[in-house]
Amino acid sequence: MTRAVPGLAERISPLPLFISMLLVVLAGMAPAPRAEATVQTRNPEDLLIVDCLLPGQVRKLGTQMTFITGRTAVKTSAGDCEIRGGEYVAYDRSDLNSALRVWLPLAQSGDKVAQTYVGEIYERGLGTAPDPATAAQWYRKAAEQGYARAQVNLGFLYERGLGVPKDPRQA
Repeated sequence: MTRAVPGLAERISPLPLFISMLLVVLAGMAPAPRAEATVQTRNPEDLLIVDCLLPGQVRKLGTQMTFITGRTAVKTSAGDCEIRGGEYVAYDRSDLNSALRVWLPLAQSGDKVAQTYVGEIYERGLGTAPDPATAAQWYRKAAEQGYARAQVNLGFLYERGLGVPKDPRQA
């Protein structure tokens, strides 16, 4: 037999009881858990950074002239290169010739970014012994155009005396 405590009902606020009952009702109305969305798995090789040679763009000048622009080299993921219709060498990234085939024509035409990449290829000696003297020549061409990354790379060669006379002041 339970005994009522006099005045207890007056001391307990009905609000906490209402909130707890509301939570119980809402929990019962919660939607069923959704099935997991299918995640499309990607080939990890699609995420590798490659030297990508993009095709030229078809441009139209008025109604009289249609032409194709030159090809553009970019560093991007293999997957992005494929999507954009580019060309890259998949399994021969450590080959000096394949990397130069992408960047050298642009470097020779005066592109400061391409000149810096060519300098980095020669500095690292991909697939062959490093050639810091040739790297310094390419860095200098880009540095003279005000490209900061080439200036820093050239400064490093002067600091270490790699391919150029060691000269801390010039560095």
